Amino acid sequence: MKHLKIGTRLGLGFGMVLALMALMTALGIWRLQAVAASAEEITSQPLAKERMISDWYRLVAVGVRRTTAIAKSADPSLGPFFAEEAASSTKEAQALQKQLEPLLNSDEEKALWKDFQDVRTKYLEGRDAVVKAKAEGTMEDANRALERQFMPTAKVYLDNVQHLLEMQRRTIDGTVAQIGASYRSSRNLLLALGALVLALGGACAWWLAIGITRPLGRAVRVAQTVAGGDLTSRIEAGTRDETGQLLRALKDMNDSLVKIVGEVHQGTDTIATASGEIATGNQDLSSRTEEQASSLEETAASMEELTSTVKQNADNARQANQLAVSASEVAVRGG
Repeated sequence: MKHLKIGTRLGLGFGMVLALMALMTALGIWRLQAVAASAEEITSQPLAKERMISDWYRLVAVGVRRTTAIAKSADPSLGPFFAEEAASSTKEAQALQKQLEPLLNSDEEKALWKDFQDVRTKYLEGRDAVVKAKAEGTMEDANRALERQFMPTAKVYLDNVQHLLEMQRRTIDGTVAQIGASYRSSRNLLLALGALVLALGGACAWWLAIGITRPLGRAVRVAQTVAGGDLTSRIEAGTRDETGQLLRALKDMNDSLVKIVGEVHQGTDTIATASGEIATGNQDLSSRTEEQASSLEETAASMEELTSTVKQNADNARQANQLAVSASEVAVRGG
């Protein structure tokens, strides 16, 4: 991995983090879909059944109280007064049962539903017997039908409806608990995955930072050493990425500078030797110059003596010339 280029490493690091984030997003969506499916499961059947059974139980309970009121009341017109309401309640209960029956899918629900038919038939028969006896004005028969036939059947009927209602509520509670468990497991999974993404992101960031800053730091130290005039640094490039290329370039530069400095040093030694030889020659030339200067001084002295002699000779010549002129004049006068 350390031989990969910096751009490739950065791409791999960020790609890994982005892949984990995409995994977190996908996992979150999947778990949300599971929760949504569970919620839809509650609202589609158990909750709908619970509502229908609750309405059914309410109709039966109202019917029981209505029938009891008719039987216990001394008013004979109470039965005809509630007749329309009783018929409406019966019709509504039948509609609820038709909607409810296709939704019953468990064996326990189906078994309980079979018992409802006989119990409901007896319940309706007991109710009709109470209403009929009351309409005929026989209070004793009405009370007898109420206590011996209607009430026991109504109690069983209500208990069965209540039992069916509790079954739906237990199903709803179980589904709610399942949703809660799904939420908690999803939350823990997302937290764990988030911690993993954070740890891997931190590790990738540290790995990328170390892989870039350490070689750059070595390169800076090498450059500072070279700038200080020290070319003895040992430069090693252990990677083939951009920082390794930079260190190899610095190594080549350092080697080139060492070679140039060596050549300059060799040239300086040659120049120093030539300068020494020139200095020696200059000394010899100076000695010979001094000797020539001494000779020239001697020559100058001789020339001065010669000049004096020539001048004296010139004076003597002039005197001789004057003497000659005088002698000539004397000779002329003598002639």
